[in-house]
Amino acid sequence: MPEPIRSICLTLPAYNEEAAIEPLLIRAEQALRPEPLEWSVIVVDDGSRDATAAIVERLAAARPWLRLVRHDRNRGLGPAILTGIQSALEGPWAADRLIVCMDADLTHPPETIPLMRARADATGADVVIASRYQPGSRQHGVPLFRRTLSFGARLLFRHYLALPGVRDYTCGFRAMRASLLRRALARFGPGGLITRTGFACTDELLVHLAMVGARIEEVPFILRYDLKQGASKMNLGLTIRETLKLLRSHRAQLRAGRDGE
Repeated sequence: MPEPIRSICLTLPAYNEEAAIEPLLIRAEQALRPEPLEWSVIVVDDGSRDATAAIVERLAAARPWLRLVRHDRNRGLGPAILTGIQSALEGPWAADRLIVCMDADLTHPPETIPLMRARADATGADVVIASRYQPGSRQHGVPLFRRTLSFGARLLFRHYLALPGVRDYTCGFRAMRASLLRRALARFGPGGLITRTGFACTDELLVHLAMVGARIEEVPFILRYDLKQGASKMNLGLTIRETLKLLRSHRAQLRAGRDGE
């Protein structure tokens, strides 16, 4: 079994989230405060053009657990997630840290994080996914078209990749052990762990973690798309093209990795 988790770091990639970031951080504080370990939150402002960074700076002035990291320009979701991971791997308690990544638009409930931490500690899982496809999961406010796309993506991923323990390949709400992320960075390098800038970066990261021996489990959660602030930032056409391209390359990578075992 891996070492017990001794700290949690929540990382939030954020781009133009001025309406959502403060209520989300308040909820995150309320969810994490009862946890019996050290915890912190890192917001990666990905070149926002609104007041996202200013709001986080104001809140951080009175909250030592909150840190703002800024990109000088909008680089995309993949680089923002990578910056959050690299930042969370620094500092005290990082050796046995659970690094959580989630959306900053209020669709992912931070109240699920204690359940993810408990599952990782109880089972020794390296990755715990907040899954839309586990008993007890619900989705509020997701348009039928988006639900259909997500279901189709799930079938494609299961056919091409078939990762043990995974039903939800594309949800970016995940908890990952620092030790696993260090192994992945050592193998792929900072420039290779996440190469995609758009939403396809989430499945790319998951496959790379699987290739370094991640044990993956899932917990149910409630997706609150009805609380989303503003329009979706997903470029649907680009995401579909990137995903289909990545599925073929991911399957080849996984097969090569398994053949080499």
